[in-house]
Amino acid sequence: MKHTHTQGEWTKLGCTVYAGEIMIAGTYCEGNRSLHPIVFEKDIVPDSMGTHGNGWDEAGANARLISAAPNLLEALEGLMHGSRKVTSQEDWNAEREEASATARAAIAKATGKGDA
Repeated sequence: MKHTHTQGEWTKLGCTVYAGEIMIAGTYCEGNRSLHPIVFEKDIVPDSMGTHGNGWDEAGANARLISAAPNLLEALEGLMHGSRKVTSQEDWNAEREEASATARAAIAKATGKGDA
């Protein structure tokens, strides 16, 4: 399947998500106020004190989830479609286990738990 999103591993650096050197997204957090005129309405800008949103924690969690999006897509495609070259139950089991491992790694990356 051809994907139209920016290819490559998406990584989180602070509250910003990159694919290599390309900025994919920036989630708002205190100290990153330059994003708010673009991303947020004037009166609902979040801050680190939790007045609007949950500041750094929420922005970091959003960035983790965004950075895991390609991994989550890959995991779902593997679980739903597989390689379509399965010829035996053993092949099917191996493919499901590989897809499940990809899904577990993607979830760990999205939630900030584990090595991902």
